[in-house]
Amino acid sequence: MARKPKNFMDYVPRRNKNFAWDEDKNGIVTVHIKWRGPYHKIATVLFHKPSESHIELDDVGSFIWRAIDGQKTVYDLSQMLEAQYPDMEQPVNRLVEFLKILHNNEFIVYNVPEK
Repeated sequence: MARKPKNFMDYVPRRNKNFAWDEDKNGIVTVHIKWRGPYHKIATVLFHKPSESHIELDDVGSFIWRAIDGQKTVYDLSQMLEAQYPDMEQPVNRLVEFLKILHNNEFIVYNVPEK
């Protein structure tokens, strides 16, 4: 018997605990990446690359990042985004693309529901 594909809107994203982050007084989130490993050490020493990077999110990205708590589904996040930014064009598409970027860069992981 074939399995039904999982619905992405039922996934529950949670932040990767390996990345520190903070929020400024305006609510803008900055994610901090510490570069580790032998190649990064060589790049830091030989090419004067920074040992840490700081990724500053925009206001929408910061809103989504703060809303990711390991409990809310992608659908829940889309509803929150639509309520917060009612004039935004295609908020669900933006959310999905943003979550893809976060996942591809290992900033978040997904808890996939068992159905």
